Amino acid sequence: MNRFYITTPIYYVNAKPHLGHAYTTIVADALARFHALCGEDVFFMTGTDEHGDKIAEAAAKFGQTPKEYADTISGLFQHLWPRLGITPNRFIRTTDADHQEAVRRALQYVYDKGDIYFGEYGGHYCKGCERFLTEKELVDGLCPDHKTKPEYIAEKNYFFRMSKYQGRLLEHIKAHPDFIRPRQYRNEVISLLESGALDDLCISRPKSRLTWGIELPFDTNFVTYVWFDALINYLTGLGWPDNPEFRPGGAWPSTWWPRTF
Repeated sequence: MNRFYITTPIYYVNAKPHLGHAYTTIVADALARFHALCGEDVFFMTGTDEHGDKIAEAAAKFGQTPKEYADTISGLFQHLWPRLGITPNRFIRTTDADHQEAVRRALQYVYDKGDIYFGEYGGHYCKGCERFLTEKELVDGLCPDHKTKPEYIAEKNYFFRMSKYQGRLLEHIKAHPDFIRPRQYRNEVISLLESGALDDLCISRPKSRLTWGIELPFDTNFVTYVWFDALINYLTGLGWPDNPEFRPGGAWPSTWWPRTF
């Protein structure tokens, strides 16, 4: 039997659900139902992304702890879907215990491979983007998305050697035309990679600045960057790394999500 795995983006809990969330989830639910009617084994997942600076800031405005605030907003999403007839196989939260353990396992695995290093960095930090922006990304000294002036922060952090994989990723995309669709986004990614823009990624935040996050397994003075945490949810939802459908030790491929490169 063919298998079909579909997820929505997991929704950030810095605001209540809106029409865009409903539209995205209804479309995903309809697609899941179509594949089920075709006789396929379907797994449909949605959920909420709950760590990071913006959540801690939003919680403080409401006089709540980040966990209390995340519970409230995530609850709004969970209660909305049945009212719209949406039936995911799993609603995942990045505060779920199995997800947090999977993130720690992934971090340790990448660290042990030598792809995470400790360094000092100074940069323009946009709280709205929750990341450091380069000089090239600023427009008149402002974040182009939020139109605010980032705060210059110099601190020691952990970095992922993302630039190491730039060439390999570019080769794969060029060799597999359907890897990214629609085509205009494929061309956009290729242009970005060919410009050499894939820098190493800062993947931690010191607890002296942020405590609302998943603690690094190799340094308890830091929590992981929210995007490194959140994106792993698409694997966690399938039971990575302990689901026997993954190779021993949590390695790919999985019968739900085969490794593509």
